[in-house]
Amino acid sequence: MKKLHTPVLLSEVIHYLNIKPDGFYIDCTLGDGGHSFEIFKRLNKKGLLISIDQDKYAIDFVKEYYKKDIKGNWIIVKDNFANIDKIANQYNRRPDGILMDLGLSSRQLEDSHNRGFSYLEDKEALDMRMDEELGVTAKDLLTALSENELTEIFLKYGEEKYAKKIAKAIKKENTNINTVGDLTRLVYRVVPAAHQSSKNPSRRVFQALRIVVNDEINSLKIGIDKSFKLLNKKGRLCVISFHSLEDRIVKNYFNNLVESGEGMLLTKEIIAPTDQEVRDNPRSASAKLRAIEKI
Repeated sequence: MKKLHTPVLLSEVIHYLNIKPDGFYIDCTLGDGGHSFEIFKRLNKKGLLISIDQDKYAIDFVKEYYKKDIKGNWIIVKDNFANIDKIANQYNRRPDGILMDLGLSSRQLEDSHNRGFSYLEDKEALDMRMDEELGVTAKDLLTALSENELTEIFLKYGEEKYAKKIAKAIKKENTNINTVGDLTRLVYRVVPAAHQSSKNPSRRVFQALRIVVNDEINSLKIGIDKSFKLLNKKGRLCVISFHSLEDRIVKNYFNNLVESGEGMLLTKEIIAPTDQEVRDNPRSASAKLRAIEKI
């Protein structure tokens, strides 16, 4: 993949972070470095940016692509953002802004190093680990979990209407399901044709498996709470989510902060991409940005 991933809602993120040149900022999801680089460009020598990612391929790419730009005050860390407190506490200052972009990058979808994040990559393995040091793959889940457990996962994390039928078929044919293509073809067979939209019907199943493999929901709940608590007074937290389950967690957490008098919403409603951004970058269509300021 030669094309650089386009960071979603970039101008909106920069606006709501309200970057101070000598401030301290954390990008919890480095990805291709698009958001991070735009933050870093606005910092002077006294400013500090920490970018976190658990995908070593993303880190390797950014270090090479931006090697002429990275200075000592742009620090890249391989870790899960659920550990943001341990990372930030190494520095004697509080963050003025934190960004969490919960989506996959185009690079992870199109050049996943055989990890099978995209339901379009027919021959890739059913791995789905962001960090290859994690022990359990998507294939392991399909093998080890019962029909009822798979049904619950597809319902809870994929909001999949045909979760039970898909789970039953998976357990019946599990020995023949080893690649992305094997799983997508099974879902196509199970989901009634009348209910198949223009989008691949296996997308919700892939989303659910990826969330569970990487413990994404638990990491989000831990990471968002630690992030807000770390913030400097008047510090800002921006979160970009891509599906309703994530957005609900962010919305409820922010509303609780407002009710407790700890935070002030900067976005009364979700901020969505403009029509032009969606035309330029179709993958941005489901993005939702929420921002809050610490009181």
